[in-house]
Amino acid sequence: MRLDTLAARSRHLALFERYGALLTKHQQEVLELSLRSDWSLAEIADHQGTSRAAVHDIVKRSVDALEEYERRLGLLAEAGRRRRKVASLERELAGLQRRVAELEA
Repeated sequence: MRLDTLAARSRHLALFERYGALLTKHQQEVLELSLRSDWSLAEIADHQGTSRAAVHDIVKRSVDALEEYERRLGLLAEAGRRRRKVASLERELAGLQRRVAELEA
């Protein structure tokens, strides 16, 4: 799998975890099989008793809806900003702890 495809898949999974409850039950089921279980479109279509094209359309529309939720609500971006800020604060704290240890020595 190409790196950009893997990154996109990872993002779609993160969006699904964050906003999946906002999708219809059918969309949730199809994305669950596609993203978490890594089923092919053909496998999902066979399981659902529909065409591969119909599954492709559901996946596309569902991912587009997830992206729109993120565009409007920004929860995933905010979580990323918080993670980066926490990491920065942890580095700063580690530096301060080293300085204190040096002063105590």
